[in-house]
Amino acid sequence: MQVNRREFLGGAAGLAAGPAAAPDFSALRADFPRALNETYLNSAAQHPVGVHAARAMQRYIEFMSQGPGPGRSDFWEEGFLQDKPMFARLIGARPSEIALCSSTTIGENLILNGMDLAGGNVVTNDLHYTASLANYLTRRAHGLDVRIVKHRDWRIDLADMERAVDRKTKLIAVSLVSSVNGHRENMRALAELAHAHGGYLFADIIQGAGAIPIDVGALGIDFASCAMYKWLQGEHGWGFLYIREGLAGSVVRPTEFTGHPELNYAPWVKNPRPGQPEFVPHGGDGMAGFECGTPSVITYAAQYESFRYIEKLGVERIQAHAQSLVRRLQKELPALGYTPITPPDAGAPIATFLAPDTEAVKAKIRAAARTGRARISITGPNSALTVGRFGNHIRFSVSVFNNQEDIDRVLEVLS
Repeated sequence: MQVNRREFLGGAAGLAAGPAAAPDFSALRADFPRALNETYLNSAAQHPVGVHAARAMQRYIEFMSQGPGPGRSDFWEEGFLQDKPMFARLIGARPSEIALCSSTTIGENLILNGMDLAGGNVVTNDLHYTASLANYLTRRAHGLDVRIVKHRDWRIDLADMERAVDRKTKLIAVSLVSSVNGHRENMRALAELAHAHGGYLFADIIQGAGAIPIDVGALGIDFASCAMYKWLQGEHGWGFLYIREGLAGSVVRPTEFTGHPELNYAPWVKNPRPGQPEFVPHGGDGMAGFECGTPSVITYAAQYESFRYIEKLGVERIQAHAQSLVRRLQKELPALGYTPITPPDAGAPIATFLAPDTEAVKAKIRAAARTGRARISITGPNSALTVGRFGNHIRFSVSVFNNQEDIDRVLEVLS
């Protein structure tokens, strides 16, 4: 499953020398055609699909519809086997600590459902993902002691988390990077806090993986989950679950069971083994015990090429590029009346502001589209910009294809 040089580089000669050479981010826009069609600043919602990922899905369909032939091979037998190791490498884990799962939220539920939480409590905060908060509120209604720490000026104060944790805390669950405003948790401190009380730390890493450097071992993260459609530059449908070595099957038990049965009786076997049960279950061991159902292989085909793309660029360089754009937004938007609520030291590719009048903002964007000054869609789940989230929030989230011209354009539209 090799992507050709033209598809990968999109004319970006700066990448040709490999990861040792500084990439020319200005030349990457052709790899993401949506960036050529509109000013897209919403990778925190859905990252545009790159030409390399799109072509991988096309190759998969060609094989499935036509079978083996020139340029056609079974991805299941090739690149699919590399997806777990590539994700593990990205987050500083071992491949044996990675399972496939169908979404970030499903991964979090697999952890919660597999833990013995009886008599204990879970501590989270209000900058965690909204669907996760809904999850915990439902569990609270069913009797679980759930403690939700509130932010202070759009940051989570570690002291507030410390006050919420006690000897009955079984789990601290947070987003590494908040989808609300890019706030980045002090994961090392939270891990030490959880472990000191006999608990564990879960991290939703979907807003960080592929955008900022992550080392789950160094950070002390025990469990993490991540879908592929944000800064992993993939598609909806599946993702990854991380469980630190030694915790799968002991601290977290599988709650969905699969595997294969051994049928020890005729006519299934010619000579049944005497004294042995007729039905012998063979479930998945270790992380395999958390994988239930057939994964969306076409999704992993796209992700394989996106992993290669991210590795070629280097996550540190991706982060540095995004920060150059985020810092400019944080510097110039306040003069236009927008109040920043993203901590300036977050280091995330997200910048969120309080808009003085979201309806006026929408009107400016629509007017720019009518006059041809800018094309920024603001409707639907795959809009180019998130305006009006939580009432008056306007959230910008940038990636490798964005450049200073995008920032010029949006500042002009919002002025």
